[in-house]
Amino acid sequence: MAVAWAEIAPFVQEAFDRVGRVERADVVDLAYDQNANDDVVDALDMIGSRVFPTVEATRDFLVGQKAVSE
Repeated sequence: MAVAWAEIAPFVQEAFDRVGRVERADVVDLAYDQNANDDVVDALDMIGSRVFPTVEATRDFLVGQKAVSE
């Protein structure tokens, strides 16, 4: 089931703001730190080993994977 982008956007944005890119470990760690629900963590986990240069590229990928709805 896809989660709303609004639910994961804060984690993606914070990770990007910290290191200038988006990686799975960073966003999943942030989600765990804030006790995000399992659906949010599962959606973020779809990033896998990919590294995204922008928040928008991350969103586009997750929407394309049907892990996130806009």
